[in-house]
Amino acid sequence: MAETKNSSAKGHLSSLGNLDSIQVVSDDVLFVSNVREVANLSKIRMDYNSIVHCRGGRILVEIGGNTQIKVKPGQLLLIPAGKLIQPMMVSTDVDANALLMTDHKLKSVLGNQMYIWNKAMYMKEIYIVDGTSWMEATTHYTQSILLHNREPILYNEIVSSFLRLLMLLLCEELMRNDTMAQSDDNSTIRDKEIFNRFLQQLSHQEQKRQKVSFYADKLNITSKYLSTVSRRVSGKTPMRWITESVMQDCYSMLTDTDLSVKEISNRLGFPNSSFFGQYFREEAGMTPMEYRSGHKKLA
Repeated sequence: MAETKNSSAKGHLSSLGNLDSIQVVSDDVLFVSNVREVANLSKIRMDYNSIVHCRGGRILVEIGGNTQIKVKPGQLLLIPAGKLIQPMMVSTDVDANALLMTDHKLKSVLGNQMYIWNKAMYMKEIYIVDGTSWMEATTHYTQSILLHNREPILYNEIVSSFLRLLMLLLCEELMRNDTMAQSDDNSTIRDKEIFNRFLQQLSHQEQKRQKVSFYADKLNITSKYLSTVSRRVSGKTPMRWITESVMQDCYSMLTDTDLSVKEISNRLGFPNSSFFGQYFREEAGMTPMEYRSGHKKLA
């Protein structure tokens, strides 16, 4: 039985049923040794950045209600915290594990390199990383380090060092992608730090459709400065980020719930359902009900 020594993690795990495949490393880190044996994993992973390693079989997820991702053997599926996904569908022969880390832990592990993860996950939406020479090697060490129940003498330091190595290797792969090339990146370390904080504020905001000044105030900077930083780091304006994040919530509520358009409008902070419908149509090219009829999941 997995050791549930952390109170916060216990709450997340209470609805998962069989915990034999789950190791609670800390409140900020979970390791799932066998994804196929864990039901309703999607209920807790919204609070975590997920790295799923598929070693055999197939995995299918739907992100934001409109994008299907197929994961093949040897690939990594990367999902940032707060990203809306459908429950994972796995083949009967799937062999996969998952490492889950909160934003707080990921930031402490990556430090100033956190912008690489954010830039890939939130801007370029890179969710699949093909197999590399280090993946299988690190899988062996992942099992032996994260699944080993021992007294914390140097264990915490070992885990933190291992996670940093793993994430830096992963960031290296993300940086190799042509779209992640830094040749035109003239942003500073401070720019990246502010940009990371902006994305985290946006991700954790329940009603995301706010003015740029709302987020700038939370960061103790001006709207103009936030716009400059966002363009410099990501090439997008803060309002574009806000709109895309709002639409992800729209897609999810339309496909994953039976809430009426009016109820969804209220939850997302729109003044009325007519305004919500116009907003959605301008972004999606169809009405909310048209989108729902084409994407609604069968019970």
